[in-house]
Amino acid sequence: MYYVFNKTHIGYSHIRSNKICQDFSASYQDNERIVVTCCDGHGGVQYVRSHLGSKAASEAVMNVFKNIDSKFFREVDGEKNIEKVKLLILCEYNKLIEREIANKPFRKSELKGLDEDQIDVLRFNPAKAYGTTLSGAMVFKNKLIVVSIGDTEVLGVRKGELLKIFDNTNDPAGNVTYSMCQEDAYQYLKVAILNPKDFDAVFLFTDGLSSPFQSYSNLLHSFIRPTVRKVLNSKSTSSADIAVIRLATELGVGDDVSLSFIINNKTKIKYYR
Repeated sequence: MYYVFNKTHIGYSHIRSNKICQDFSASYQDNERIVVTCCDGHGGVQYVRSHLGSKAASEAVMNVFKNIDSKFFREVDGEKNIEKVKLLILCEYNKLIEREIANKPFRKSELKGLDEDQIDVLRFNPAKAYGTTLSGAMVFKNKLIVVSIGDTEVLGVRKGELLKIFDNTNDPAGNVTYSMCQEDAYQYLKVAILNPKDFDAVFLFTDGLSSPFQSYSNLLHSFIRPTVRKVLNSKSTSSADIAVIRLATELGVGDDVSLSFIINNKTKIKYYR
C-alpha cells in the first residue's frame, strides 16, 4: 500500500573538513505500522556528540512508535494522546542519552577547541553535547502520527499540493532552532494525530535538503512533485536514493542531507505531472 524510504548522506563540506555526518534517518515496517524518522544533529562547536544525539532521537521515536497499539487509543483520547506521545518520546530520548553519558564520559579530545565556559556548560548539562532536531511519522491503521522539533521538516502532500502539518511561524529564525537538548523541549515538541487518507504522501527532511530550494513553492515543484511522480512511475524509490546523494555531494549547500517519506501507492499520478 505504501512506498517507504529513508536515506542519509554526508554533505561535501563535511567531507572536506573531515567532519562526521550529523544527520540520521531510519524506517521500519511490520504488519501493523510504518515508521520513518529524520533527525539533524547541531553543527555548533559545543554539540560535540550531536551525531549520537540524532541517532538517539531517531531511536527514541522508533521505540515509542513500535509500542503504540490499538489499546493506546482506547485508553486516552484527543489532546491527551498528543501529550502522552510527547512525554513518551522525551522520556525515551532522555533515557538513551543518560545511558550514553554514563557509559562514555567525555574525552579530552572531544572537548578540544571549547573554551572554559563551554566546557562548564557540558559539565553541568552534558546532554547539551547531543543537541539535535527530530521528526518522525507513523502510519498505524487509521492513524497518522507525526512528531517534530526544530527545523527538520514534516510536510504532507495531497493532489499535488503542499500541506504544512505544523505551523512554524513562531519558530526561531536564522541559524537558531529548537532542540531535543533543551530543558524545556517538551514545550516545543509538536505532535499531530491525523488520518492517513487525507495525504498522498508525507515527507521528512533535514535543512540540508530544503535549503537549496529556498522556498516551499520551489521545494514542492522542483523536488516533492517530481519525487512522487518518479516513484509512482517506476514503482521504485531508486530515484530518491540518487537525488539525496547528488544534493549532498554536488547540488546542495554542502550540508548533510536526509530524506524519509511514505507515499501511498494509490496516489493519482496526474496531480504530480
